[in-house]
Amino acid sequence: MTIRPGERAPRGRRPGPDPVLAARLADWVGADIITHEQADLIAAREGALAARRPSAPTVPGSLLSEALGYVGGVVILVAAVLLATEFWTELGTTGRLAVVGGAAMALLAAGMAVPRSAGAQGRRLRAVLWAAATAASAGFTALFTSDVLAVPDDDVGVTTSAVTAAVAMTLWWWRPTNLQHLVALVALAGTVGAVVARFSDVDHLPGAGVWAVGLLWFLFAVGGLLRPRRLALALGAAVAVFGTLMMLPTDSGITLMLATAAAVVTLAVVMTDLALLAVGAVGLLIALPTAVQTWFGGTFAAPVALLCAGLVLVGAALWIARRRHRPDVA
Repeated sequence: MTIRPGERAPRGRRPGPDPVLAARLADWVGADIITHEQADLIAAREGALAARRPSAPTVPGSLLSEALGYVGGVVILVAAVLLATEFWTELGTTGRLAVVGGAAMALLAAGMAVPRSAGAQGRRLRAVLWAAATAASAGFTALFTSDVLAVPDDDVGVTTSAVTAAVAMTLWWWRPTNLQHLVALVALAGTVGAVVARFSDVDHLPGAGVWAVGLLWFLFAVGGLLRPRRLALALGAAVAVFGTLMMLPTDSGITLMLATAAAVVTLAVVMTDLALLAVGAVGLLIALPTAVQTWFGGTFAAPVALLCAGLVLVGAALWIARRRHRPDVA
C-alpha cells in the first residue's frame, strides 16, 4: 500500500513533525523512494528534534526597548557634543576628555550590557551603541593626542584614525554584526587614507590607498575569509569605488573608476549579485559623464553614454533577477 499526497497515514503511525514534512514523506513513499518504515523513522526523528529544540524567547516590549536604546544613544552623543561646544572654554582639557571619554565608555558599557537573550533586536541595539561608542572614541583620541600629548596637527589624523580602526576592528571581532563590519572597514580605509596623505603631497594618492583597501577586502571576501560573504563583497566594492571617486577629476582617477565600476558590474552578473550591481551602477553613473566631459568635452555624448549604460545595467538587473529565481541556480 502506498500513501498518496493528501492521504492520511494509517492509524497508529506517528504523525510528522509538521505538515510540510508529512507531505514530502507521503510523496517519497508514493514514489517508492523510501519505505513506510523509513518514513516513520524520519517522522519520529524530526518530531523528537522539534520537541527538544528550544523555542525562540519572547521579550515583551522588545521593539520599544530597542527604540529607547537608539534614542538614548543619540541623546548621549548629542549631550556630549553640546557640553563640549557650548562650554568648551569652561570645561578645560580635563573636562573635555571626561565628557567625550565618559560618553564613549557609557555607550560601550551599554552595548556590553545588552543580554544575549534579546535576540535580533539586542544584536541591532548593541551594534548601534557600539558604532556610537566608536565615534566617541575617535573624538576622545583626537582631543587626547592634540591637547595632552601635543602631537603635531599632521599626525593627529593618523593617530586618531588608527586608534578608531583598532577599536572598531576589536568590537567587530568580539560581536560580529553587519553594522560593526561596515564601521570597521570604513575606519580601516580612513586610516590608510590618512597615512598616505601624511607622507605624500599628491592630492589623489589617499584615494588610491582607500581603493586598495576596498580591493583587498573584496578579494578576502571572494576567498571566504570574511563573513557574511555577500556583505563583504558589496562593502569592499563600495569602498573601492569611493576611493576612485576621491581621485577625480584626474585622468588616472577616471580610468581607475571606469575600470573598477565595469569590473564590479561584470562580477555582479557572474555572481548574480544585485548588491554588487548597484555598487557598480553608481560608479558608472558617476564615472561615465565625468570621463566624457573631461576627455571629449561634448555635451551630447554624456547623456548618450548614460543612456547606453542605463540600458546595459537594466538588462543586467533583469538577467540577475531571472537567474536568481530559477530553481537550478543557487
